Amino acid sequence: MKILVTGDYDPMYNRTRILLKGLRANTNIELTEYPIASLKAFDKEEFAILARDVDFIYLPPFTHKSVRKLRRLTNKPIVFDPLISKYLTKVFDYKQVSRFSPRALKNYLKDRVPLKKSDLIIVDTKAHKRYFSSTFNINPHKIKVLPIGADTTQFKPVHRPDNQIFTVGFYGGFIPLQGTQHIIEAAQLLQHAPNIQFDLIGTGFEWEKMKHRVKELKLTNVNFLGWIAYDELPDKINQFDICLGIFGDTPKADLVIPNKVYHYAALRKCIITKETPAIKELFTNEKNIVLTTNNAESIAEQIIRLKNDVIITNNIGTACHQLLTQNYNEHKIAEKFIYFLEEYRNG
Repeated sequence: MKILVTGDYDPMYNRTRILLKGLRANTNIELTEYPIASLKAFDKEEFAILARDVDFIYLPPFTHKSVRKLRRLTNKPIVFDPLISKYLTKVFDYKQVSRFSPRALKNYLKDRVPLKKSDLIIVDTKAHKRYFSSTFNINPHKIKVLPIGADTTQFKPVHRPDNQIFTVGFYGGFIPLQGTQHIIEAAQLLQHAPNIQFDLIGTGFEWEKMKHRVKELKLTNVNFLGWIAYDELPDKINQFDICLGIFGDTPKADLVIPNKVYHYAALRKCIITKETPAIKELFTNEKNIVLTTNNAESIAEQIIRLKNDVIITNNIGTACHQLLTQNYNEHKIAEKFIYFLEEYRNG
């Protein structure tokens, strides 16, 4: 099977790098990568030559504009992997646009047009499939669910020596769906609990706001570690005792299993995250993950419980790691992607 990967995509973005790594390792796949730096300046003739002999054209996450443009230049099957809804993100998550404004309609069309023009759509959860299908009137049979997974060659667990300090870790972009304010509130409740610290990796949307809040509350158990390069993440996360997922109040929070959860799982970490329809598609509470509400008291209660019961913490982390490495490594993700393409080709 010949696949052309193209569009204005970032080859280093997590979803893209995991899937492409798995596809490159598959000897039955001939992969051609043609990232387009600028849709205005890209070479139509070169694209036409590359597209002529392929079976499928895959457009990775965030290439909504590319789908609209390339659809006019080829009749080969286009496989679109939007990952996010621009409409949901701008209007309901960040609330940057009024729901009934012309700008909201514009963002709606940014999703609907490429979804309609694609031959096959890849999404990360069943919850996202239901959202895309119902919101944009897309035939659900056209939408296939492919979890994000993790690169198990890069994200490997290492033995962490016992430490007097119990470290609760998180990484992210401090975006609304992550609900970092609830993490700060949990840290406030545990301010005087002995030997517990919160290490928060990342910068982004509400980072300054959260730093100000910690200073305002005079918390001494929260460390902001700032931005850390992707290649350095495994080493840093391996230093955590347990890891925190997402706790947002936004509609999008209920639709996703974020990158961080797959990474934590690959590193054999016990994870606490908000109970959502999406997370329960792959994980089982108290078996391979700890699910809770996004109430600060509930989060703090689970942190104390896991700190005090190392056996439960280790067992859940081990089960989580087994689930990830057996079913959602880069090779399994690529195999499932290929299956969807073969299913489409065979009608």
